[in-house]
Amino acid sequence: MADATRDFFHGLSRRGHDRRLRAIDEGSVRFDISRDGRTDHWLVSIEKGDIRVSEEATATGGDAVVEADREVFDRIASGEAYFLTTVLRGEAAVAGSPRLFATVRKLFPPPPASIDTRRRGGDHG
Repeated sequence: MADATRDFFHGLSRRGHDRRLRAIDEGSVRFDISRDGRTDHWLVSIEKGDIRVSEEATATGGDAVVEADREVFDRIASGEAYFLTTVLRGEAAVAGSPRLFATVRKLFPPPPASIDTRRRGGDHG
């Protein structure tokens, strides 16, 4: 069975650099993803667009923190749900630097409606 959360973080790690994140001189976001009474911690560090990802044993570090249930984060990581929408609905929580979040949300797949709009837009021609 696919593991959307793990695949998402491993994909970020392989990406190595994302020019959309160059505005972040240095910052990190800790993701606390919980399931069945256990919490996994991922630390995404960004420096001028360079991305480093590590799986952490404890909940320490991070200029910002995202907390979400594993089922919710799997939906975000796979593009089935939009990160910002889940936060606004209270399905995920964020704390820390708003500027960092505004930039880091670019790491996630686009909102599902955006994908459908692009497909429909291509059909008119």
